Amino acid sequence: MDRELHGRQGFGLNAVAARAFTLVLAFAAGAGMGFVLTFTHRQYIVDLAGIPVPLGLIGGLAVVAALLTGMRLAFGERIAPLAAAAGVILGSAILALPGSSGSLFVPDDPVGYGWAVGPTALAILIIGWPQPKRSRTSTASMPASG
Repeated sequence: MDRELHGRQGFGLNAVAARAFTLVLAFAAGAGMGFVLTFTHRQYIVDLAGIPVPLGLIGGLAVVAALLTGMRLAFGERIAPLAAAAGVILGSAILALPGSSGSLFVPDDPVGYGWAVGPTALAILIIGWPQPKRSRTSTASMPASG
């Protein structure tokens, strides 16, 4: 019945439900990471030769890049990493909202700006990166080695 409704195979209700479930899980994973990394992006600021290096921010951005890159490579499409990126951005944006005395978790300094802009820039870069072209050569057309 699904084939008659949609005119092609593999696009039944189970496929739609599985895709929706994947997107919900990707969004939830991204939101969880956004919440946790917003708390930890200010930790571990060390001085190297008199220059403060925010290791928490660097590590947090590396985790976001790994999440988005892994989803992009695993799913071979852009929709799942887009849902995860939306979760990360929304999760961190909720904690960055100002209260009566300013934002408690994302202060107005270079590290805070790096965390506010970094995940969005990574999402644009990773999701927008072009898909590599795959060659359609079959093994039958390859010359035999011998």
